[in-house]
Amino acid sequence: MSILYTPAGDTDPIRDFYDGAILHIIRTYKPSMVRIFLSAEMVKKEETRQVYSKAIAYNAPDCKIEFIKTDIVDAQLMEKLIPLAEGFMELRKEYPNEAILLNLSSGTPQMKTIMSFLATDFDNVRAIQVDSPQQGSNRKAHATQDDEDINAVIENNFDNAEDYKCRCHEAPLALLHRYSVRHQLISLVNSYEYSAALSLYNKNKLFFAEETGKLLLHADLRSKLQVNEAFKATGKPLNNDKEVKLLNEFFMVMELRQKKGDLAEFIVKLTPFLYGLLLYYFEHKAAIKPAQFCYEKQRSNASWKISKRKLQDVAPKAWQYLDDLMFNYGGFRDKTDLSFSNMLNILHTLDGVDSQLLEVLDVLRDVERNHRNNLAHTITNITEELLKNTEPKLSSQELVQKLRKAFMLIMQGENVYKRNVYDDLNQKIAASLDEFRQIK
Repeated sequence: MSILYTPAGDTDPIRDFYDGAILHIIRTYKPSMVRIFLSAEMVKKEETRQVYSKAIAYNAPDCKIEFIKTDIVDAQLMEKLIPLAEGFMELRKEYPNEAILLNLSSGTPQMKTIMSFLATDFDNVRAIQVDSPQQGSNRKAHATQDDEDINAVIENNFDNAEDYKCRCHEAPLALLHRYSVRHQLISLVNSYEYSAALSLYNKNKLFFAEETGKLLLHADLRSKLQVNEAFKATGKPLNNDKEVKLLNEFFMVMELRQKKGDLAEFIVKLTPFLYGLLLYYFEHKAAIKPAQFCYEKQRSNASWKISKRKLQDVAPKAWQYLDDLMFNYGGFRDKTDLSFSNMLNILHTLDGVDSQLLEVLDVLRDVERNHRNNLAHTITNITEELLKNTEPKLSSQELVQKLRKAFMLIMQGENVYKRNVYDDLNQKIAASLDEFRQIK
């Protein structure tokens, strides 16, 4: 079953003793239904003389006829023709599983443009063009006049012959469609919406190079911190130390959240990132290691617990500082988790720690504490305004800069990305979209 959706124009239903586009498509494709969009002028023609319904009924009596009647006078103005697109959308809702024929040859140039866009933007649509009998412009051809006998015009139509010459052909709109999809893909990628871009690519993969799919899959997996799977998708191994690599990737994903304006998720990720960053510092850069002042882990994935006795032995100044901070709560308790805040407090008591690092970590600790409490205890949305009005009153971009500074100070000497790789990755994806598969 197919349905024809079409505007009506001056060449319809018959012109110079030959089918207009609507009638010729119906004659050739034999749709079960036609829905015709009428401007005010065409409404008058149908209501006074039934020009469309009589011509269609004569040639295709089994074809159901429906009209969309409007009061549009200026059918040459694009802004007046929104109902033409809306009528198509309504038809799609009513008949989601049916093939829809779109007539690209009737109506004003503006109507034809809209119909072409509809043909490129939707699946299960066939765009039909109808050549004039003259195989060229038919502007000088004799149009059916209002005072002519419509029944006589219909009966004397040359295309009524069984051996009529078909003038229909389906418009090669695939090229326009893939450029439309390309534009959508670039827009999604530049917004870091990789899952949506990958889904759109998979629906249109016959148009694009395989490299595009590999890059989109890589970006999607990588932005979800499925790093190993992401690099397998491109066939490139991981080069960095696993621990450094994961921290680097985590930070870049945090930055993506900030760029996308997903500030609540950005703030939520502060705590695990800062914890992981300082834990790396203590395990690889600090004068004392967690194993020296914490209880032995029973499992590899268990968290470190601070040992009062061990910390007093290896860093008595650190233990005293922690105990003084918790004086009003009965002192610092044995087996307390080695949290980001506790590591930062210990760091303040150690010799040789970069003062720039301590300064930026203190600021990040304030942000993490203040906004984490907001998220944990109230139903609130993190906005730029809220960030700028809450101590230490930094914008999200300023927070990213602080995080990058802390990360780079701790990772001195390590092989890390100096900038966010996703912008470079987006450029690669955009470049790959210039390569089209050959459409057969």
